[in-house]
Amino acid sequence: MAWNKAEIVAATGGKIARDSGIMRFGEIVTDSTRIKKGSVFVALKGERHDGHRFVADAVRRGAACVIVHRPLHGKILDKATTVRVPDTLRALGDLAYYRRQQFAPIVLAITGSNGKTTTKEMIAAILEEAWLDGESLRGKVLKTEGNFNNLVGLPLTLLRLRRRHKVAVVELGTNHPGEIQRLAEIADPDSGIITSVAAAHLEGLNSLAGVAREKGALFQNIRPGGTIAVNLDDPWVRKLAARFKGKKITYGKLGQVRAHSWRMRGTTGMQFVLHAGLRRCNIELNYLGQHNVSNALGAVALALGAGVKLPAIRRGLERVQPFSMRMQIEESKGIGIINDTYNANPASMQAALQTLAEIDCRGNRIAVLGDMFELGKQSAREHRQLGKFAARVKIDALYLLGNQATEVRKGALHDGLRPEQIFIGKDHADLVRRLRERVKKGDWLLLKGSRGMRMETILGELRSGKA
Repeated sequence: MAWNKAEIVAATGGKIARDSGIMRFGEIVTDSTRIKKGSVFVALKGERHDGHRFVADAVRRGAACVIVHRPLHGKILDKATTVRVPDTLRALGDLAYYRRQQFAPIVLAITGSNGKTTTKEMIAAILEEAWLDGESLRGKVLKTEGNFNNLVGLPLTLLRLRRRHKVAVVELGTNHPGEIQRLAEIADPDSGIITSVAAAHLEGLNSLAGVAREKGALFQNIRPGGTIAVNLDDPWVRKLAARFKGKKITYGKLGQVRAHSWRMRGTTGMQFVLHAGLRRCNIELNYLGQHNVSNALGAVALALGAGVKLPAIRRGLERVQPFSMRMQIEESKGIGIINDTYNANPASMQAALQTLAEIDCRGNRIAVLGDMFELGKQSAREHRQLGKFAARVKIDALYLLGNQATEVRKGALHDGLRPEQIFIGKDHADLVRRLRERVKKGDWLLLKGSRGMRMETILGELRSGKA
């Protein structure tokens, strides 16, 4: 989408340090290898790379404008307009905010310790089925792709806005204080949801109270007249919502939006009766686990707040499919597999283990678990609690990997698992060998761990027959 020089200066508050005379530019880019002729290159300074080192390369590739926060020299730079700003990361967010105000879609923002991406996918699917103000939203819903939910990803999402977009569904993530505040300022949401507050990113946020304060910034930044969806089953979310003065739609066991008679639909998903006020309908969800029923209720509450009718809600929920490496179900050589390897924290681990415990299984229920990261001083305790939970829900065997595996083992032994039910691998290949020795047809495997544990490689090796 084209930008002109005046818009870039107005959006960022920057100064023209070098004027090439070019008046109109193309899309905003932060990766110099993705430059197209006419692009605007924003030179971001990250932990490993400084985009200012690639400005000359960006201009050679066709960038017509560069946004920088320090002086740069070189003959090649005369070919592009240079805009100087105090902070290029902030400038990227300011450009996204400018575009959001310019096109003025309805913006729905989602944060929470668990369920962000799933809820985002669900509400986006619902909106694609909806009509608002007599107009179909098919093809007019922008959503965060993957989990582009940080101070770079969110702006890049909003910078994809086009005039056809009537709604934007954006995900806000955090691992340090103040990030949700800034993301919410950029998104300027009309509606929002905090799916849950749980022990996650404790290295940066210190405590559950710190997580709640950080997530609560979303509710504080909803536009006047906006709506929030409130998970009544989460005490921290209830507390945060109590301060909100606008419209609230509640969901959960005692909410306005509720699920009755929920049950697993074989191994393919969940079935429940959706109650939305006085209205009700049957829902067949392509996701396993009670926690995903809760995510669906959150999406329904957001949709109702946006004016979506129940038939569209039902169509959207029944159409949406699990996102990659998030409770994906597959079968390999007669063995059932729950691939939930994208990430992990204590609450999501418990939800996945509960799902494994409830699934219809002729053989053994086996959990293949990697470490949970970013838990700070609580790490050993949380891993012991994980082992205790696995024992309480009667998982048949634990295969563990990581520095905290011994803590998981301690907890599991304390609450009743026997030593012969617990295996600690030296590395991925060792764990694969141990699994091959014992896993048989009819068994179900859950694979889960934090992103850095790369637990999906175990699944890949099991499928391929390597190691």
